[in-house]
Amino acid sequence: MVARLEHKASGRVEKVKAAYTSQQCSACGHIAAENRKSQAVFRCVACEFDCHADVNAARNIAAGRAVTARGALQPLGGAVNREPQLAAIAP
Repeated sequence: MVARLEHKASGRVEKVKAAYTSQQCSACGHIAAENRKSQAVFRCVACEFDCHADVNAARNIAAGRAVTARGALQPLGGAVNREPQLAAIAP
């Protein structure tokens, strides 16, 4: 699947490790196992941000954030989670 995506979107595919993205708060970045209340419920113990657990993890992945085993953020570059916008040409 990755090879197919790289073929179709050359230069725009970025691999992001999903480790800890389900335990990391997409609002404040706090990582704790206690943030994941259940399979579907995410509530940050630091800032009390409340969200569906899968949506929270998807936001972390879309933001291009990966975390080390110790929980430190490692930015992977600029905003790569959006499709390129074509410039409008005035008539």
